[in-house]
Amino acid sequence: MPEALVIAGSYEGGLHGWTFDNDNYELKFSFAAHQGCIRCVATNSHVEDAQPLLLTGGDDEVIRAFSLSTFRQLGELSKHAGTVTDLCFCGSKHFASASADGTILLWRLKEWTCVHVLGGHDKPVHSVDAHPSGRMLLSTGADRTLRLWDLVEGRGAHITRTKGEASKVCWNGPATSYLLILGARVEVLDVETSTAEFDIDVGARVLDACFLSGTDFVATADGAGCISVWSAQGCVWRRSRRGGGRVKALAGLRVGPCDKCASLDAWAASFRLVAAASSGACEAWAPAGPADDLDDEDAAAPAAVAAGTTARLTCLAVHAVSTTRPRSNSSFSGEASKRGLKDKLKRKRARSRSGSGV
Repeated sequence: MPEALVIAGSYEGGLHGWTFDNDNYELKFSFAAHQGCIRCVATNSHVEDAQPLLLTGGDDEVIRAFSLSTFRQLGELSKHAGTVTDLCFCGSKHFASASADGTILLWRLKEWTCVHVLGGHDKPVHSVDAHPSGRMLLSTGADRTLRLWDLVEGRGAHITRTKGEASKVCWNGPATSYLLILGARVEVLDVETSTAEFDIDVGARVLDACFLSGTDFVATADGAGCISVWSAQGCVWRRSRRGGGRVKALAGLRVGPCDKCASLDAWAASFRLVAAASSGACEAWAPAGPADDLDDEDAAAPAAVAAGTTARLTCLAVHAVSTTRPRSNSSFSGEASKRGLKDKLKRKRARSRSGSGV
């Protein structure tokens, strides 16, 4: 098992993987995995001492599972009646799949069986992300709702209308807040109060966004060709890409030891911001140095660029020995938010028992 893998799916249905070490990419595999576009890939990096797995889904409505130890397919699952739009692992024993058919399926890994069908979105589901506990899930869809799901009981727990159609939802590491992509904006919201911690106006359509591991910084890739990092005070780092295509997906990859990243420079010393572009480039950025490249060619260059494919990349996942999230049974600093979410679930269950329903 290589120490770090970067995996990307493509519009052509190909799956491409690179090893990453000392800011150098090396193509490890490249093969046709789906008929049609691959829309999502996910790995179980957050689970220690588990068989390293890769899940993929796309327009052919099929979920495929691969071993990252042997790079061989383990099998496929077919239960959705529409494009598989997103995938995420839920703790160490389950994963969730979202689809354009409006459903979210919860699967048990041991038997590879569907244990819950989560229906509620009346339009395509765009994005899902599991709470670090593995017991709850957030989802967004074309119906302009944000939904919290109780994965233990397999039912909806809370519904919120969004200020537009959210293309992605994502927890931060300790699960004290989450972000929503809303066109050219990104909202970062507090879990307990559901109020905005800060609002990012990117100025161009946001193609992807993610929290930088272990921090409250938010990275964005936009339709104008910029990769940026934001804090509550505004943009703290921005680069205008010189390469072709648009960045379709972002992910953080740990490359060195880091106890606590108190600053962006500290984060860049231990992590890379990986970006997959529609040109086929898979870039690794170290977001440090000047806040803006100011048309400086050297400042605008990524730390590394992968070679070996000209496929139009659409999605991205990383798998490394070091993880970006704690295990589902480990302690984390978001205990207050976890209690808040549990209280919401308890209130919903109490109303259900009294006959009021969810």
